[in-house]
Amino acid sequence: MNLDHARIVLRPRSSSEILDLALRFMSETAGKRYLHIGLLTLLPAWGLCVYARFGLHWEWPAVWLLALAFVTPLQGLYTIAVGKLMFAEEVRLREIFGQYLRRLPTYLATLVLTRLMIGVMSLLFFVLIPPFWMWGRVNYVHEAVLLEQAGPVDAIGRASRMVVRNSMGAVGLVLLLLVSATGFVLIAELLINDGLFEFVLQVGKPFGSLLDEGGSAAALLGAFLAVPYWATARFLAYVDLRTRRDGWDVQLRFMAIQAKQQAEGVEVAA
Repeated sequence: MNLDHARIVLRPRSSSEILDLALRFMSETAGKRYLHIGLLTLLPAWGLCVYARFGLHWEWPAVWLLALAFVTPLQGLYTIAVGKLMFAEEVRLREIFGQYLRRLPTYLATLVLTRLMIGVMSLLFFVLIPPFWMWGRVNYVHEAVLLEQAGPVDAIGRASRMVVRNSMGAVGLVLLLLVSATGFVLIAELLINDGLFEFVLQVGKPFGSLLDEGGSAAALLGAFLAVPYWATARFLAYVDLRTRRDGWDVQLRFMAIQAKQQAEGVEVAA
């Protein structure tokens, strides 16, 4: 990573700043590239989920599990995209998909392993806190595998060491991201189902209802739209942790001082 070319200021940030910055980064910096990725991946995945419900007549719990199976690994594309766009003016889709596909087997193995760990914690303790604690400990395996090129076991170890001094902060981030994703789902349900179909077009709710049936095509769309935001916010939190642990902001200041001194030296020599 070329820290001296960072698109945002590297400095310690609060969780609220990270969530706000993620939204602005998506809309201002990464919007065009995110849209292209979404049209190629999220839209087809959403279409398959809708077909599973209304074409194959799956029950909504099975459809939501299918959606979860899609959105979890698809986060990786946006993790790579934001990692590149953070330090570059322009990034080609070929670069993003190429890096993603090269790391996909390791990435999938890591995701399966970490989800099993979270599941085991859920079965052993039968309470909310331990599973969320484990989720917080492995939250940054996406960045470790895709950006740091780590293997499954090494990625889990790196992610765990990153949050060892602030486990509750990591759990808090997971909860905030869950609340944010829920917000995407509810907003899509309100705007599309209640607003467009029921109020404007007055055709009722032909594609399900989140409150009445447990799911809808609109709510599913909201879940898929939350994927780039989730990945962006988590990456920015990862950058924040690296800034605090490794002093990236200090490195930037030294780089700036060194560049200034070199420029002045050139001018004097001339």
